[in-house]
Amino acid sequence: HSLPRGGNEVAMLRVAPRLRLPPLVRAGRRAKSAMAVTYEHDEEDLRFSGLTGGQLVHEALVECDVQHVFGYSGGANLPILDQFHKSPITFVMNRSEQCCGHAAEGYARSSGRVGVVLTTSGPGLTNIITPLQDAKGDSTPMVALSGQVPMAAVGTDAFQECLAVDLTRPCTKWSYQIKSVEEVRSVVHEAFHVASSGKPGPVHIDLPKDVMTSVLRGAGVPLPMLPPPVTPSRAVIEEVARLLSIAKKPIFYVGQGAVAGKEELRALAKAANVPVTTTLHAMGTFDEEDPLSLHMLGMHGAAYANFAIQEADLIVAIGSRFDDRTTGALAHYAPEAFKAHAEGRGGFIHFDIEPSQFGRVVQPTVAVPGDCVSAMRMLLSIVDYQDRAEWHARCADLKKTYPFAYTPPADGRIKTQTVIEALNEGMKPHREKLVVSTGVGNHQMMACQFLRWTEPRSIVSSGSLGTMGFGLPAAIGAQVAHPDKVVLLIDGDSSFNMTLNDLGTIKEHQLPIKMAIMNDGAQQMVKVWQKLFFDGRLVATDNVNPDYVTLAKAYGFEAFSCDNVNDLPAAIDRFVNAKGPVLADFRTVPDICLPMVAPGKGLQEMFLPGSISFDDEVMPEMVGDAPSQ
Repeated sequence: HSLPRGGNEVAMLRVAPRLRLPPLVRAGRRAKSAMAVTYEHDEEDLRFSGLTGGQLVHEALVECDVQHVFGYSGGANLPILDQFHKSPITFVMNRSEQCCGHAAEGYARSSGRVGVVLTTSGPGLTNIITPLQDAKGDSTPMVALSGQVPMAAVGTDAFQECLAVDLTRPCTKWSYQIKSVEEVRSVVHEAFHVASSGKPGPVHIDLPKDVMTSVLRGAGVPLPMLPPPVTPSRAVIEEVARLLSIAKKPIFYVGQGAVAGKEELRALAKAANVPVTTTLHAMGTFDEEDPLSLHMLGMHGAAYANFAIQEADLIVAIGSRFDDRTTGALAHYAPEAFKAHAEGRGGFIHFDIEPSQFGRVVQPTVAVPGDCVSAMRMLLSIVDYQDRAEWHARCADLKKTYPFAYTPPADGRIKTQTVIEALNEGMKPHREKLVVSTGVGNHQMMACQFLRWTEPRSIVSSGSLGTMGFGLPAAIGAQVAHPDKVVLLIDGDSSFNMTLNDLGTIKEHQLPIKMAIMNDGAQQMVKVWQKLFFDGRLVATDNVNPDYVTLAKAYGFEAFSCDNVNDLPAAIDRFVNAKGPVLADFRTVPDICLPMVAPGKGLQEMFLPGSISFDDEVMPEMVGDAPSQ
């Protein structure tokens, strides 16, 4: 797919002047990002003269190496949609704009590429607010393109008009309305740079219909400049190495910002001989089968990881932000690290690409701004190996004493944990090419607990926003990004019900997604909180579900159900070895997800497996508010 070129045939790199924008925009997001481009002549670039705004959007997407766009049609986006009639870009139509957004998230999180969405104006735009906020909370690179009414109709309450930029500004890194055909290509390039640079996140570009049908006469606005990368300071890295050399009980607390540094993290942990715990999104960046792994920490994380954090004298946060789900009550957080900080023998080291994160939750002893992967490479060259035998013995004892566990039903029925354990075994031959998508709720946390994660980007889940309905469309995005990988959806009935219309997208593209529904007939995590915090008054948390097997078969999928341990091995074997789309309806017994850090408590103050049961007549008295989902 190419356009006619003219002028000097010698390729030259030209750094173009910055696009001039209104003062409000210059003072905002746009001033912090830019891009360099290779031209084939040194005169004014006229290759795109004569193209419409819609064609220019498409050409910019091709230049940005976009391979897939998730979207839905509408009157206002037709000038752009029409460009995909004959295009090197595959257009995937999900069954709602929300599904488009979550599919783009799944695409981006599983691949590291920018996910792209195209919607129409009005409801098309408002329907992607949730995916945009989800992407912002979980630092997911995404570019959302929305159609808009013609410029002359903006502000008149025209049909399907909404204030798209105003609505999306709080939930994006940058939101901008294109007002002239001359700036189309430059703005689209800038959108991709903003989405993928620094701390990744979503960008929204609003595209008025008349601008998309206008024709470019002459040259467009040049592409913006590329800012220099931020390089970690050598002196700061040396201070990190010094603290690691004197700390007796260090721990690496690793977040999503480190997912691109799998090799560096694993080498650094070995070189410094430091145990590693991760957040949900970072699972697999460090191999959980490694003896140094303490798996996931936090509210429903490993008890041994939480205890280790509380006992550590040096917490090294790598690409993580001290989220409340991983700290518990701050007044009780990491007492040994705070003590070591005061005594000059430990404390907190924080690697983050966004300097604004430093001190937002915990004031670091040493702040390391910049790309944490580059910083780990620098640290790896100077860090010293320490034996730390006593600390490792303590961590091993914690793992042995407080494993993930649950109480199986006595009557042979299955729990969600039972099924996920079986899936973990059944999927072992595919582990290196496995991507798991989840909804939100008990099944999500239990998947984190009872699957072992060995590769980065193998977990695709809604963390910060906790968006029910995320799982199915995100699995679609992951499968589109990785046609040769095994994509497993572990979903709860409540989450699955919210976006099950996207089964049509799986049918249309015959995506071989394996859908495991943990069907306990309830919004179980919230139901547990009703029992704990509201004296057992159960309101609006029981589900009336369709027959999922019949539903899946209506789409032509292989489908079956399982409700007992005797049938489970055969069900797992059938599920794992299915060749096309397959849905398994696992009829599970409701349960409580443990461990659970109680609200207002420190990480060490957990309800451990066996300490309480969902079936208990009398539940422990709770103080404070129920947690958010």
